[in-house]
Amino acid sequence: MGHLKRLAAPPYLKISAKEAVFTVNPSPGPHPKYECIPLLLIVRDYLKYAERAEEAKKIIRNGKILVDGRPIKDYKFPVGLMDVVSIPDTGENYRILPVYRKGLDLIEIPSEESGFKLGKIIRRMHVPGGHLQVTLHDGRNIRFKELTDEVKEYKTKDTLKISVPSQTILGHLKLEEQKYGLLVKGPKQGLHGRIIEIRRDVVYPAKPLVKLATNRGDVTSILDYVMVVGEEEPWVKLP
Repeated sequence: MGHLKRLAAPPYLKISAKEAVFTVNPSPGPHPKYECIPLLLIVRDYLKYAERAEEAKKIIRNGKILVDGRPIKDYKFPVGLMDVVSIPDTGENYRILPVYRKGLDLIEIPSEESGFKLGKIIRRMHVPGGHLQVTLHDGRNIRFKELTDEVKEYKTKDTLKISVPSQTILGHLKLEEQKYGLLVKGPKQGLHGRIIEIRRDVVYPAKPLVKLATNRGDVTSILDYVMVVGEEEPWVKLP
């Protein structure tokens, strides 16, 4: 696997670009290379549980760090949007969320939030056997053998609340006005608030737009950049 120079690493990573030449190159996994934080950096540079990479690797190899409820022993594992990082020995729980003007970061959450995550539906398709399968933003594929009325309501860009690691569906959020949205990409990444307008009546090559009422005023962004995270209030703790 190739190397990753610090100068070419995502700017949101909490590493010094001049401290060394190379940094951890994420393994292929659920999140893109430039939209994740390698697990070793979380242990060493974010949580400060180690001073050197070898110390962090030992902690990870011993299964001390859980991601979405499962012990991960690959120190290059890409941890990304909405993933839950738990340390059972200390009782700490964190979620990866975008922070305005800072990018992805580790946000501490209460223990009651550590058992679920939100996943944006990016694909919906029928598979052999007549089953419906939806793909979430973190690469999860969830297959439904029975096409109930509830399952038929799941559309792309909607959000599912799922338990981790069991993947039981706990809730469904439609992408529509008056819901609570979070901008997960773009220059306004990290801003969140009530969705006050969705504009799909645009002419190609323009893209559908969304307007949010945030604590920094009304902001407009591309519809693909928003993720529904709650009804009137967010279902997860936001920065």
